[in-house]
Amino acid sequence: MDASRRRLLLALSVAAGGGALTGGGVSALLTDRGVTSASLATGTVDLSVEYWLDVADGVDLAAPDGVVDGPRIAVPAPTLETDGSATTLLRFALPQGTVPNNPAALWLRSDCPTGTTLGELLQVRLSYADAEGTPLATIESGSLRAVANALREGVRLLADGADGCLATELFVLVEYDLAGYVGTESTSLPLFVTAVQCRNGDPTVDPFDDATVPECEPGYDCTCDWLIGKVEVDDPLVVGRTYDFDEGLSNYAIRVTDTDGTDGVAFELVTTDGSAPLPLSSVLVKGGPDEQRYSRRDGFGFETTDLDGATAGLVYPPLHPNNGSQPAISYVVVGVCVPTDATGDCPEDLVQSAASVDNSGRGGRR
Repeated sequence: MDASRRRLLLALSVAAGGGALTGGGVSALLTDRGVTSASLATGTVDLSVEYWLDVADGVDLAAPDGVVDGPRIAVPAPTLETDGSATTLLRFALPQGTVPNNPAALWLRSDCPTGTTLGELLQVRLSYADAEGTPLATIESGSLRAVANALREGVRLLADGADGCLATELFVLVEYDLAGYVGTESTSLPLFVTAVQCRNGDPTVDPFDDATVPECEPGYDCTCDWLIGKVEVDDPLVVGRTYDFDEGLSNYAIRVTDTDGTDGVAFELVTTDGSAPLPLSSVLVKGGPDEQRYSRRDGFGFETTDLDGATAGLVYPPLHPNNGSQPAISYVVVGVCVPTDATGDCPEDLVQSAASVDNSGRGGRR
């Protein structure tokens, strides 16, 4: 490594604990586990990192919750309850001792997190901040996986010095939000920070340009097929309309994308509160005395086009057993992919099937 660089690893690790599967008992704990070593070269750029946890009550700059300096850096974050939020404030600084520290360009890169449902639902926002922890311009935001994808080739952190170079200190706020998570998993977001001298090089050149980090793949766990909602169909379904569940999770709905009269429907699973939805695992379509079950193909999707057996995305009830006619849809039940809970069990279904068919496998392991 060039002597003018110091590459440091910031490991933000996430572990979700078990609890009530449909309520606020599920929690996520962001800890300092998973520390990874990075190479370090002696040079004229000396970078230190301090951090403060849960900064809503103010920041005492003289009393950080932790100070890290060297090739091993792990920054913990506060406990995060379901539907709650937490923050970590980071200060990147160039200490000025007897030998002046040279202004440096800061670059940030991430590796892909461990593939988990938690990594899909945990929302992360990195932003510039002031010394009080007030967020300013956003650096990147989205799910943990989306943020890792956006940062995997390197992003420059712009400071207030000449040419955006860091002369003294720079604050970055990391905000976390967890909503709708079911299960017990762990994941991590490794962030590499490199400081490169500005005066001896071009600060706009990405020092990670040789990084070969592949795109982060979706990491949902589909061990369990969890029935979360039912839409009763009393009138013909209308293309473009969103139908809230009549039973089940109140923040989920289906958005109709196509119909075949009253007999078939294609739709997308959506949420009504802006949270990230879980992918479809199954769809049960009732018409006449029976219902037809459609299961997901390999991979993860949110539309009926992703279901095995769907006809151009359309799903239908089974033919009537007595006369072979195609009944109209009377209800649609939606199942989503979730991991098991802390006891290794699948969550109980939130809605029940009324059809006279074999319902084995519902609310259980795939």
